[in-house]
Amino acid sequence: MKYRPMNRGRSIQMPSPTGEHAMKCPHSETRSDRAAFTLVELLVVIAIIGVIIGLMLPAIQGMRELARRSNCRQNLVQISLALSSYNMQQGHYPIGTQAKTGPIASEPQGFHHNWAAAILPELDAEVVYKAIDQSVSVYAKQNAKVRNLRIPTYICPSATRIRENATCYAGVTGSAETPIDTTNNGTFILNRAITDDDITDGLGYTLFIGEMLSPYTEDLGWMSGTRSSLRDAGHPINAELARIRGPQTDDPPVSTAYVGGFASDHPNGAHLLMGSGECTFRSNSMDLVVLQQMANRSDGQLPAEWQSRNPMILDQPDAPADGTTDENAADASTGEGNGKAESNKEKVKPTKVDSTNSGKTE
Repeated sequence: MKYRPMNRGRSIQMPSPTGEHAMKCPHSETRSDRAAFTLVELLVVIAIIGVIIGLMLPAIQGMRELARRSNCRQNLVQISLALSSYNMQQGHYPIGTQAKTGPIASEPQGFHHNWAAAILPELDAEVVYKAIDQSVSVYAKQNAKVRNLRIPTYICPSATRIRENATCYAGVTGSAETPIDTTNNGTFILNRAITDDDITDGLGYTLFIGEMLSPYTEDLGWMSGTRSSLRDAGHPINAELARIRGPQTDDPPVSTAYVGGFASDHPNGAHLLMGSGECTFRSNSMDLVVLQQMANRSDGQLPAEWQSRNPMILDQPDAPADGTTDENAADASTGEGNGKAESNKEKVKPTKVDSTNSGKTE
């Protein structure tokens, strides 16, 4: 028997039954013909992603508007607290605007110190309030630096194309489109401080502040006691958007005595602040009669918003003529019973009292 040394480093290949090698080199396997995406597949993926983003954008925009609306509501809450604090300290609400005579003209002439400047200390802006020269007009050069300030609490986050020194919140002068004067029936009027006793309709149903927008060329700033910070309820909500957002000219399309209504850049409505501190979002379709009644501080009428538009009269079953009830009468709510009264019931005879002997009865 001969010794055969093993071939190290070599693989021993055993013959297969068919005579072919059973082991093959792994690199000899067939590779896949698809090494990446095709152009068509890539375009399809991009199109699907684009459709998904397109579907998500309205939802994202809606969430952003909800956040802006929440911030706007918070601004009105701060203004409400400031008005309440001012009333507690002074015994009345701030004067809407001040001037020697009325009515007020919306032009940069006159005294025109207003409610928005009066509540600055209650908004933690006492430094700004002290910088105002109360002895001269708001348009004087002494007040130019303060008048051009941007007060964050007075700016709605959704407002666009407005001046930096504008206010998006207006005090209510009255229920009709009339010039700003001492005879207005709102809470913030000319040269008159309104107290709680003057608001006979109740704070919970009296409109104090509403959202507003002004054309860029007409706005005189938050410090001006004109239609730049005061509005009335003579127009439906957002009725003036077409004029405000339309083409602007150097010549104002309305007179200086015009006041205007409430408007905002929120979709389909605007915020309204009641005297009780309640802040609600009202749509463009709000009943104008209800809005005008809310703006009037003392109309003395029943709230139109609380009145039923379609009163329903319920028919009640007729009661028996003698005032008695019948056990077998049909029930009005369940319908049970045969609806016929029994006729064989024994009637109790009335007791006769002897006039000669009151202690005996028959």
